[in-house]
Amino acid sequence: MKARWPIALLVLAAWPAAGTARSPKLSLTATAVAPADKAGVQTIGEGAYFYRPAGGPGGRRPLLLLLHGAGMSASGFIEGARAEADRCGCLLLSVQSKGPTWDTVRMVRRASLDGVSDVYRLFGADTDRIEAALSTALGASDADARSVLLVGFSDGASFALSLGLANRSIFRGIVAIAPGLYVEPSPTGSKQRLFIAHSPADRVLPFERTRNDIVAPLKRAGFDLRFRSFEGGHAVVPSVLAEGVDYALQRGTAEE
Repeated sequence: MKARWPIALLVLAAWPAAGTARSPKLSLTATAVAPADKAGVQTIGEGAYFYRPAGGPGGRRPLLLLLHGAGMSASGFIEGARAEADRCGCLLLSVQSKGPTWDTVRMVRRASLDGVSDVYRLFGADTDRIEAALSTALGASDADARSVLLVGFSDGASFALSLGLANRSIFRGIVAIAPGLYVEPSPTGSKQRLFIAHSPADRVLPFERTRNDIVAPLKRAGFDLRFRSFEGGHAVVPSVLAEGVDYALQRGTAEE
């Protein structure tokens, strides 16, 4: 399949991998180490942070995998999302990119500049890190492996869409706030619930690109998708995040 330029949509095709490039497919395995059974934030690996709310209902909890924006930190994102975890009773996993932003985003932009029309294996060491951290987090005694969401902001939203669409059997849904692009694999597996939000006042990544080049083709592909326009510029608005989580988890508090 061909990539469409200059818009932000890329489609995986048979282009040989180079360097440390790898497939986007995650292979999760049981690990010898699991998060401790205690409330609060704990480090569970290189650049990976895990949060469990205090109290709440017993039993299994959904897990939100957080992917930060360019120049941001995993520790800062998990701190900012703690209130949402407390509200929804969810576990949090936040992973740090090895560079200033996610390598997939950099590889996609490089492919665009080089005029590459067939793209494949635009994933690298950051995907390795996520694979390891998620394997560990799912070892938590209260983690629900059937309710894992990818939640990303800015470049993290672009990466969340790209990685999440390639792993539909792992991620129940995706919450992408202010994305700029995505890599779409060939259609496989089950459909997901996608929540994409962007502010028309965003001065960092264009609202129109998200609406026209990301949301429109995904809707045509038949995804269960809600697109939310919100005020607030290039930022994570708590009420928007809460709506996205409820929608992706199919909770009744999300307005249908």
